Amino acid sequence: MARPIPVWLVAVTATALALVIWVLAVPVAGVDLEAGKPTQTIGAAAVVLTVLVVTLCAWGVRTLLRRRASVVWWLTCGIVLLISLVLGPLSASSPAAVATLAALHVTVGTVLAVGLDPRRARVRTPALAG
Repeated sequence: MARPIPVWLVAVTATALALVIWVLAVPVAGVDLEAGKPTQTIGAAAVVLTVLVVTLCAWGVRTLLRRRASVVWWLTCGIVLLISLVLGPLSASSPAAVATLAALHVTVGTVLAVGLDPRRARVRTPALAG
């Protein structure tokens, strides 16, 4: 596995990509990004705050799963992403909003799963020459 990726870099990357998707969808394409009951508009601040909170939660889960097999991490990430896709985007007010929210969820979920993979967090010491 490659060198460890700092958690701050994972958080910045996930946030930046989410904001790019939001900007392309909302101001550029004119998507009314609304979801929930009662309907709430999802703005840039909500996107940033949500990504940062989810990153902190994923970091905590990674810490708990650090000593387990990597399949546990990937299974957990897959289940959480699936639940977030069912509960989040499907409550959107239009097909364009559903697609935008799904893109946000998949992008952030992928960045966090790959960037916070516990195998990257392990510090490996070189073998002693005998």
